[in-house]
Amino acid sequence: MTVTTSQDEQLGAAIGAIPSGLFIVTSQQNGKTATMLASWIQQSGFAPPSVTIIVAKGRPIESFLTVGSPVVINIAEKGQGKIIGHFAKGFAPDIDPFDGIETATAPSGQPYLTDAIAYLDATVVGSLDAGDHTVILANIIAGERLREGESAIHTRKNGFKY
Repeated sequence: MTVTTSQDEQLGAAIGAIPSGLFIVTSQQNGKTATMLASWIQQSGFAPPSVTIIVAKGRPIESFLTVGSPVVINIAEKGQGKIIGHFAKGFAPDIDPFDGIETATAPSGQPYLTDAIAYLDATVVGSLDAGDHTVILANIIAGERLREGESAIHTRKNGFKY
């Protein structure tokens, strides 16, 4: 079946209507930190508790998310445009993305954002090729709801673009 431009636009709009949260994903290893503003994260299991993190191929954080690697998922709160904007610009792994940002230490030793509504401390246990993205599976080893409030929710006008 051939999809026309009109069908592409309709399909993109339909896919873009899928709601997701906004998350700041971080991993520190060997004196370097990788971060990513993410919207494609989903709980994927109860026992053990786990999440999937979807990463575009070629992003700097991708090389940090190998089996056995630590990862922290910071769940953004509705109205946190400043911190979301800070992490949306991206950082090279040799630049400190936490400069001027208050953090605390998760049980794994990884930093988490104290302004997040909650954080999940996890370990990568697997991955799956998904075309232009990689699906990362991580088991949650700890986490905490830091405050009451609503998680930030995101939808896109076009499901084929961020």
